[in-house]
Amino acid sequence: MNDIRSELESQGLMFPDFKRSNVELAKEIARGNGSLIGKCGEKLFFLVIDALGYDLLEKAIARSAVLRNSLERAEIRKISTVFPSFTPTVFTSIDSGLTPAEHGIIGSPLPIKEYGTFQDIFGASWWPAANNSSDTTSMQPLFPSPYTVLKMAKRKGFYYLQDESIIQKTKDAEALKRINTLFYISQDDFLFQARSLLKSARLVYAYLGEIDHIQHVYTKGTRHGFAVAVLGLERLAEKLIPQLKSSGWKLVITADHGQISVRKSDMLLIGPRSRLMQDLSMPPWGAESAVFFEVAESRQKSFEDQFERLLGKKFLLFNSEEAIRSGLFGKPSTKPWLRYRFGTHIAISKGAYTLKYLKPGMQPQPMRFDVRGHHGGMTKEEMEVPLLIA
Repeated sequence: MNDIRSELESQGLMFPDFKRSNVELAKEIARGNGSLIGKCGEKLFFLVIDALGYDLLEKAIARSAVLRNSLERAEIRKISTVFPSFTPTVFTSIDSGLTPAEHGIIGSPLPIKEYGTFQDIFGASWWPAANNSSDTTSMQPLFPSPYTVLKMAKRKGFYYLQDESIIQKTKDAEALKRINTLFYISQDDFLFQARSLLKSARLVYAYLGEIDHIQHVYTKGTRHGFAVAVLGLERLAEKLIPQLKSSGWKLVITADHGQISVRKSDMLLIGPRSRLMQDLSMPPWGAESAVFFEVAESRQKSFEDQFERLLGKKFLLFNSEEAIRSGLFGKPSTKPWLRYRFGTHIAISKGAYTLKYLKPGMQPQPMRFDVRGHHGGMTKEEMEVPLLIA
């Protein structure tokens, strides 16, 4: 467990590059310049497309004449996302400017000592609500303030264009009341509102989530899943990019993560009676490709031996403290009140494998197909995201 980065890279996995990341990109846009973005210019449209991995964009451009023509003069580079490559983790970092080591949103469900339970992160507001961000309470907010977004909002003509379902979850957020916010209910609605903003706005931060859902269901490796993803990108190219160019806007596109395709047979389960559970003081948690464990005192050697025997061919196991110090989560340390969320050990998938804890009485979710799109791990497909400037 000594050289974590080397061991990960020897497995073909990608260690996050926080200096060249989607998080750093958002911070540069907020301040108006930087090594990734150059000068922002007077009008900039910042679009984060959920699950648009670099590999997917590259293949889509190669396949689509519409995309090749539209993006002929665009600059496209690879940058990194954070780890775990898990949507709430990444967007908490993009919106706040903090690394996972600093904010502690590293999976779902997540143990929250203050609540005395495991919290479903997808069901929570990803920005602090006004009633739990006051200095008058001793309880820390579950999520940090969106410092980067608030800095963007200081620029004249800023708008935040977001999916209705996410706005509904954050409707009580203090920050949401301080910025110009618009929601959309479909991709056509998104395109209509985005084009309408070009007349009055100067900086837009927008999100599109459709491609993520498509890949989760059909996977990018199928003809169906890939074709539908390409169609969505072509609509952007035909209906938005020309209007941006003719109106003097700079377009910047990135993603929160990419995706891999995982076979049903490689979706591993841990039940309450699993041998591993005998060494744990609580159930495991995390993002299925990045799973955290709290090993009971004096049971470390037993747990590590059993893990290697049962799961060592498909997962790497590290001491969490060593993983934090390696910079895997950004900063080489975490706040004392957050440290417990990282457990004593972390298991990282060696590839297209997942690991999930099934609570007593819980049944595996039925699958439409034998393969499912997934993210959260450290494969290049998940970690490499595009930086597209047009």
